[in-house]
Amino acid sequence: MSDSQSVPDAHRLILRGSGSAALGFAIRLGARLLFLWLAARLFGVTLFGAYSVAVAVIEVGVIVGGLGTKRTLFKLLDERGDRLPVHIVLDAAAAVLVASLAVAALVMGVAAALPRAGYAGETETALLLIAPMIAGQALLDLFGAATRWHHRMRYDVVSRSVCEPYAAILAALVAWFAGFREIGLLVSYWAGTLAALGYALWGVRRCYGTLALGRYRLAWGEIQAIIRGNSLATLNDFLNGGFARLDLWFVGLLLGEAPAGVYGMARQMRTPIRQVRQSFDGLLAPMMARTLAESRPADTALAAASAARMILAIQLPIVIALVVLGTPLLAWFGPQFVPGYYAMVMLALAETIQGAFGVADMILLYRRPSLVLAVTGAAAAVNFAGGWALVTAWGIDGAALAVLLAWTAGALVRRVALRAVLGVRTPLAPVAGPVGAGLLSALVAAAVLHLTSRTALDHGLATAAALATYAMGLSLWLKRSGQPLRLANFRAAP
Repeated sequence: MSDSQSVPDAHRLILRGSGSAALGFAIRLGARLLFLWLAARLFGVTLFGAYSVAVAVIEVGVIVGGLGTKRTLFKLLDERGDRLPVHIVLDAAAAVLVASLAVAALVMGVAAALPRAGYAGETETALLLIAPMIAGQALLDLFGAATRWHHRMRYDVVSRSVCEPYAAILAALVAWFAGFREIGLLVSYWAGTLAALGYALWGVRRCYGTLALGRYRLAWGEIQAIIRGNSLATLNDFLNGGFARLDLWFVGLLLGEAPAGVYGMARQMRTPIRQVRQSFDGLLAPMMARTLAESRPADTALAAASAARMILAIQLPIVIALVVLGTPLLAWFGPQFVPGYYAMVMLALAETIQGAFGVADMILLYRRPSLVLAVTGAAAAVNFAGGWALVTAWGIDGAALAVLLAWTAGALVRRVALRAVLGVRTPLAPVAGPVGAGLLSALVAAAVLHLTSRTALDHGLATAAALATYAMGLSLWLKRSGQPLRLANFRAAP
């Protein structure tokens, strides 16, 4: 395939897959907002705080139990030899099941041994009851990746964006009306996970034609090879996922479950920003791997920069809207959540930095995995060192500031590592336009709010003015700089 063919094909393929994922995320976002409203209004800030802390622990358990297979499965399938692709998926599922059940047992043991002087009983109960779903969530990630190998986004999107959230909402309502109000949120987590897992497994069956269970033999050698081969990626994901949730754990441990509920809601508001990056990841990861295999690291850096530009251009309007509408939005969930505004803004900025500039991690992951650990370790060290002190000094705002400093440190270390070890210079020019347009729009919004009485209508006018300024500023920069907004330098599948 020539470059003239491969780059447009890659661009269209990534955007098509990203568009499908984005539609799913939009549907999921509506369900998430409804779920958050129900959780806040029906179950209260304390139970929501305990649920948030417990889910943060479970999510890290899923990272470890998943063994990184949601990313490395593509490589295993591409290098499968004579083995049936679906049997590679089943090998990976067996490895994930063993690992995730072991992690779930560990979490339950630690939760049962927690002293009452630490987290309150609600958090311990939540950990004990939803820990088994580490296995369900890890398998859900794996099966979603298995369907994406066929470039079929529908099953991953529907399972995550329809089955999981709406089953959780229904289960939460049933539990509340049935009187199980102390564990209603936990019941909803089980229901959402199992519903999504069932649909995802059906999707694997549809994509591969058959599971070929009659010819499948459990290959312990293959399973052990998967665990060993993914150990470094799993360690990196564990550090990354652990430190990404360290702030919430600090808040819960040092301030209590009610402040953790406020902070947990602030963290949830950054979800649309994270979903922008996630909507690209489904096909961006295999495309980056193929581009790196067929091109020089420097050319792949240009591809990563074009992806960062597009991701950032989409993320920044969401950040602007959160800055302007954050206070009334949090008040919609309940007045007790309004103090989380500044934490929400800092977390949104941190997510934007990681979402856009973290694309370059894929270059390190495929060429020098140890450097990814260095980047993650640096960010984790900043978060851990600053988190405890800043939470103690400034509460939930200090926790969010620690996250912002950590992601910024990670971006700087990543840039230095790419240049010093691989000789790759990641250009900043492609992201100058979105950043400049975002800063200009923020000034316009601040000016509008300063000149008005800050009613709901004024917030709406400020948002409209800021977004219009952003669109005009970005459009002008694209014309003046000659840089396209489209993805570039990627290589598509033959």
